[in-house]
Amino acid sequence: MPFYISQNTLKQQVKLVVKNWPFAEIKSHQARILLCKLYGFENQHDYLKKTHETPSSLTPINEQTVINAYLQWVKRLAKLGSINEIQAKNLLHILWPTYLAPHKHLKEKLYTCKFKFHGTCLDFLNQATEDKWVDYKFDDRPSVKDAIEAIGVPHPEVGGITIDGTDVDFNYLLEDAREVEVYPHPYETGLLPYKPERKSTFLLDVHLAKLTRYLRMAGFDCLHESKDIGDELLAHLSQTNDYILLTRDIGLLKRGNVKHARWIRNTEPQAQFKEIVDYYDLLDKFKPFSRCVKCNGDIQPINKESIKPAVPGQIFESQESFKQCAHCNQVYWKGSHYDKIKNILLQAE
Repeated sequence: MPFYISQNTLKQQVKLVVKNWPFAEIKSHQARILLCKLYGFENQHDYLKKTHETPSSLTPINEQTVINAYLQWVKRLAKLGSINEIQAKNLLHILWPTYLAPHKHLKEKLYTCKFKFHGTCLDFLNQATEDKWVDYKFDDRPSVKDAIEAIGVPHPEVGGITIDGTDVDFNYLLEDAREVEVYPHPYETGLLPYKPERKSTFLLDVHLAKLTRYLRMAGFDCLHESKDIGDELLAHLSQTNDYILLTRDIGLLKRGNVKHARWIRNTEPQAQFKEIVDYYDLLDKFKPFSRCVKCNGDIQPINKESIKPAVPGQIFESQESFKQCAHCNQVYWKGSHYDKIKNILLQAE
């Protein structure tokens, strides 16, 4: 049933809508049509006819009817005006200040979902536990991805999401009173893969130089710059090339274009190396001494005589086998560092 609103009140509200419209200018006649539909009329003609001929059939507007209709009006105004529900709420408080001002709770978020986080997702939450539900209040219908990150968990760390027991992906739009459970990688459905299907290339931020060396020692393709190239470029490179981004910067992981990534928990390089080996199941993919630790180039066997000028005489005489990077020409041999590297790789097992 439409609401009764006098022509004088409607005229005043049209001016308020025009003055406070959140986007580009809205014309008075557009605002009038919008308000007529908001209050339940088909159009302006329907409003004039019913308020003149059958006003007693309309619902009178008072504080209680405004409070009762508030949620319905928020949704309807947002839809009619192609605005979000936050903007619709603000407009309604401008249109009905006397009735709405005493009810401060109406300015709060309209909806609530419950979230429960599992496993390593809890690393990002200060007080949450495996058995604790976290309330998340919201307006409109944000994606579950945005909600998870607003609570504190970067989306690349999420392996699975269920809504009331049903698996969903990041694009699911939240609705009121849902129960959301968030799981880490790996998760059985595979809706949110944590690494590319093809051979993995790691992209490491500027602070992970030593981890880069260890991964290259094990034969993994790793990109790293000694100078900070910035979060924006790192995120862009990881997206466009399908790299796995490794970082200690949680904010970097929350960039929307990052797909495959890991927040490194450990601070000690060898522990970081073992963490990555375990997380990405790399142990059976080791190819030690196949990649240059300095530039990431391929290392190939080289004729001993051809590298004589590049190595100390004592080393040249004591070693029979040499390898050389095809990119930077760095020469490698089985010196004391060889045993050290072998031990590092063995400790990762």
